[in-house]
Amino acid sequence: MTDETGGPLVPGDVPPHLAEAEPPASAADLAGFDADAAEQRAEAALATGGEEQLPPHHDLLGFYDRLRTRVLETVERRAGRLPEDVIIALLLAPDIFILLVRLVFDKEVPGRSRLLIGGAIAYWISPFDLLPEAILGPIGYLDDLVVAVAVVSQVLTGDLEPYARKHWTGKQDLKEVLHDINAAAHSLLGPAVFGRVKRLLSRHGVSLDGTHRDGE
Repeated sequence: MTDETGGPLVPGDVPPHLAEAEPPASAADLAGFDADAAEQRAEAALATGGEEQLPPHHDLLGFYDRLRTRVLETVERRAGRLPEDVIIALLLAPDIFILLVRLVFDKEVPGRSRLLIGGAIAYWISPFDLLPEAILGPIGYLDDLVVAVAVVSQVLTGDLEPYARKHWTGKQDLKEVLHDINAAAHSLLGPAVFGRVKRLLSRHGVSLDGTHRDGE
């Protein structure tokens, strides 16, 4: 892993809730992870888009089922050890993912928006993105969640908002969920990963501001 400047990211620079993964990530795993290569793969995934380039609908539903199971198991095992904002974010991840799936297959959603949503799905199902699930376990879904929320926040505004509300099945108000995850993005990811995700999204015209200010 590397930091925002491209230098090596040592395990001590990784936020505790990311380094203490399930299963535990070793220092060698973290130090050997090539963040530059991961960012390139993430860039390619976001550029994919389009339902014809995604796995079939039933495969995405299967991924959703596995995602939900893994998140619930992780939260149950690590209750009391994970920060509250991380637990809240992880529990929201399945609802956000299935929202993406429903939107990308809704022909009434404008094609340009569906391309970006499809890219967010492709990013999510990639096992080696900026927080690789293969190393970090379900904690690695945090960057996928932040990317998805940023995309949904960007494309589903104004006239497009009814599509999001139609497909949203979460218990909380969707706007509040999007706001809260965007606001917590910096603390959820840590400065190095947040910086990479922000730059990656900006290249696709998606903003990720969060509420972090330098010096805070």
